[in-house]
Amino acid sequence: MTRRIVVIGGGVIGTSVAWHLAVAGAGEITLLERDRLGAGTTWHSAGNITWLAYNDRQILATLDAVKAVSEESGQDVGWLKTGRLVLARDQATLESFAGSARLGEERGYGSQILTADEAAKHHPLLDPSAIAGAWLNGLSGRLDPAGLTAAYAGAARKRGVTIREACAVTGITTNNDNVTGVETSEGTAPADTVVVCGGLWSRRVLACCGVALPQWGCEHFYVIARVDPALDRTTPSFVSADYLVYGREEVGGMLLGCFDVDALTLDGDNGAPSDDFSFSLLEENWDKFAPYAEGAATLFPALADAPISRFVNGPETFTPDGQPLIGRTGNIEGLYVASAMNSGGVTYSGYSGQLISDLVTEAEPRFDPGRYAPTRFGAKAGDEAWLRETIAQTPSSNYRKLHD
Repeated sequence: MTRRIVVIGGGVIGTSVAWHLAVAGAGEITLLERDRLGAGTTWHSAGNITWLAYNDRQILATLDAVKAVSEESGQDVGWLKTGRLVLARDQATLESFAGSARLGEERGYGSQILTADEAAKHHPLLDPSAIAGAWLNGLSGRLDPAGLTAAYAGAARKRGVTIREACAVTGITTNNDNVTGVETSEGTAPADTVVVCGGLWSRRVLACCGVALPQWGCEHFYVIARVDPALDRTTPSFVSADYLVYGREEVGGMLLGCFDVDALTLDGDNGAPSDDFSFSLLEENWDKFAPYAEGAATLFPALADAPISRFVNGPETFTPDGQPLIGRTGNIEGLYVASAMNSGGVTYSGYSGQLISDLVTEAEPRFDPGRYAPTRFGAKAGDEAWLRETIAQTPSSNYRKLHD
């Protein structure tokens, strides 16, 4: 009997999962999206992909998937390899990058440690007096998240996946702890396997099954500044763990974002906005963002007087340890999740699809399935107060992973 698989969510993760399942010949696959593909958080993603030593295989898996779906679908994903400057305010921080830089160099990724003056030659707005040096991470770049989502979806359709937009999921049906179907605004869709890729809304979707998913939504910011001189599109992106900021070129300007301390968690049901929050943003929050903008202006003085053309407060989903939730969840047979990418959905998209397809088809996993197991927090996943308190510190703690 052909396995009937329903994937819930049409963002970059859900479309990747659907395509990977189709590649694996997992069964009859249907993807359900309550609005349009890319709604939710994918559409406002910064689209960065940065190689990190501790995530080497995961990131390479995504880069392989990006290349494959682009060719298979004929969809341009806008991939641009720029490299990334990992900035160090002091010598101790710079030395902490040495191991990753050396590994990147050994693998031929164009990785090297730069002096402050050398780093400034790669970025015309960088003040070399503000840093001790930088690690130039060569295997880094950015792409168009909407284009990548369209590529995954297009390639999935070519392999027989049915994609239904404007089809809201209202529940998951079970019988004797086995998945039997998905209730939708258009009726019940029978299913033997359900993969919840609902991003901000995954916890709410799974609550109907008695599953408490250990994730929560937070406000998450970036701005677009009109800098002078304008940046060339090949200018390396940057990240500073000292100031908790990152950025890249955006149509000649600078996209500047932060991973803030004491992030603002969402008050909505199960940590998510209302169901009609699709291609939407939260209100601008300059009071929260201003200290990070000031820190960034220390590194890039042109930012101090640069006009801001756009403020994007796009909520993202985080976990207590800053790692995604990928794998089987709860005690219900046939129920899986790929969610809470901690603002790294594009980066984790290919990896998520590979791991879910391996688990669903019971193939030998290409990655350790325990690393991102959704059940790893046990009963604490149901403690809303603990989740919110802990996850408020997750965005800033993510930057510690830049060091060895």
